[in-house]
Amino acid sequence: MTHSPKQTTPTWSARLGPDAETYQRLRTAGPGATQLVRCGSSREAVVIVPLQRGLAALDAMDLPVADGYAVLADHLRQELIVLVAGGRAGTWEGVAGVRVLSRGCWLLAPAPGRDGSLASAWLSQPHGPSPRWGDPGHERCLGEVQVAVDVGALRDALAAVDRRATASWGVTS
Repeated sequence: MTHSPKQTTPTWSARLGPDAETYQRLRTAGPGATQLVRCGSSREAVVIVPLQRGLAALDAMDLPVADGYAVLADHLRQELIVLVAGGRAGTWEGVAGVRVLSRGCWLLAPAPGRDGSLASAWLSQPHGPSPRWGDPGHERCLGEVQVAVDVGALRDALAAVDRRATASWGVTS
């Protein structure tokens, strides 16, 4: 009788820290691994602190851990960055530990075809070719990078994670 190893479903939370090989690659990536890109009306970046909290919210959304969600990690600052459709910054008003980078803000992002660095690394790269961050000859921007995370669902999942954390600490309102 043969036994197959138990299949485990990967989780977002398992991406909290890079494995040793990835860590070394990101640590020694060099100056061309990342670049600044402008956020604007078509795309925004939702920054969630700490990284572990943001990953728990993605797990709560039951998003499969696969490419296509346009999710970055800043391992140095322990922040999760989720690229989303623009114009929804107001969704996050009053949510502690979250800021939105929209028009007038800049984001450190992996250079096209690169994994990034410890300060900005893909956890889930958008489907299709590597993001171009705008048209050649124009200012680098989030532009039309494919995004797949719904802002409202992310906010609800983050609230659920926060409620569970508060309940586990025995804190009451």
